[in-house]
Amino acid sequence: MRSGVRMARVVGLALGALVAVARRWRPRPLHPTGVVLAGTLRLESHDAPGGAALGAPVVHPVVVRVSRAAGLPTSLPDVFGLAVHWTAGDRSQDLLLSATGLGRATRFLLAPRLRPLAGGFGTLMPFRDTDGRPVLLAAAPTEPSPRARSGTGTGPSALVGAELRLLSAHPGGRWHRLGTLRCGATTMTDAPRLDPVQNVPGALGTYPWTAALRAPAYRAARSGHPRGDVGGAV
Repeated sequence: MRSGVRMARVVGLALGALVAVARRWRPRPLHPTGVVLAGTLRLESHDAPGGAALGAPVVHPVVVRVSRAAGLPTSLPDVFGLAVHWTAGDRSQDLLLSATGLGRATRFLLAPRLRPLAGGFGTLMPFRDTDGRPVLLAAAPTEPSPRARSGTGTGPSALVGAELRLLSAHPGGRWHRLGTLRCGATTMTDAPRLDPVQNVPGALGTYPWTAALRAPAYRAARSGHPRGDVGGAV
């Protein structure tokens, strides 16, 4: 276990250094372009993996930021990020998802795509459930959004009006329906500060190796932006 944490810390520091270099060219090195939406998160299944830890059944008004990880032109594939922020019990809670596959192996792989709703979004790395077991969260579109149906769904705005199924699973296990995420209209404000290491949702926890892997890159990204907002998911 300790050797795994040490290795994750080394890799995390390397990723942080890369982000710091990218910060020299733009203030927001990760997920520089995106839209902020109002939304509603419905956590419905208490029995799904992670459901009890997230307080299901419960409904939260949320802020959603949809972004392109590298900020490439819309004519090129990019890794879309889906960041969901809400407050419960006077505590900020953040769920950060990236475009991934949803298969038993592909759920651990980033999936660059032209259209954000052409596939699912996942957490890549597991949370620690209250019973100590690892749990992954994911979101999958239920149907095309109005913008996707109109043929304009290549950018982050494709999620305006979209509804996604929120899923949970143990690594290697089948997905269970956890709830829904409904995305609303764009807002005029930027997303609040997002921190997937400190603002773990509900009573879920993180593993030392996941925090060691992610924290340096997020510190580097936040120090390069006046609001400290990462804005996406890694």
